[in-house]
Amino acid sequence: MKKETEQLWASEKYTVMAKGYNLYKEVQGQIRDAQSDTDYEKVRLLIAELKEKPFERRALCNTLEHVWGYFKKSAQDVDKQHFFSLLDTLRESDKEYYDEMPYEMDLFLQYLLQKYPSDYLSRSTFIKN
Repeated sequence: MKKETEQLWASEKYTVMAKGYNLYKEVQGQIRDAQSDTDYEKVRLLIAELKEKPFERRALCNTLEHVWGYFKKSAQDVDKQHFFSLLDTLRESDKEYYDEMPYEMDLFLQYLLQKYPSDYLSRSTFIKN
């Protein structure tokens, strides 16, 4: 159960982080402290519950910057400029919560992942494939 929960967390951590950094830290702490199958089941249920929450704009922007780290060394300047233009638009938005990743950002992340592959990010639910 431990291995499966850790794999689940690896695939969901950026999605949870974009819901709220405090939520991310909560799950991270529970995984660190988990010792029994019951503890790991609680973590799995918490992750499922948090996935249902909306993205919080500040947390989403922070998470996008983390994800950009996977592309920054190989990305062309034009891709960097476009990514940060989309990120700035999101930062300046009056909207505090998002039920889904903004469409243009979602598409661009898919494009980046295809152009600059990352095994780790390809297993993440944060970027739709």
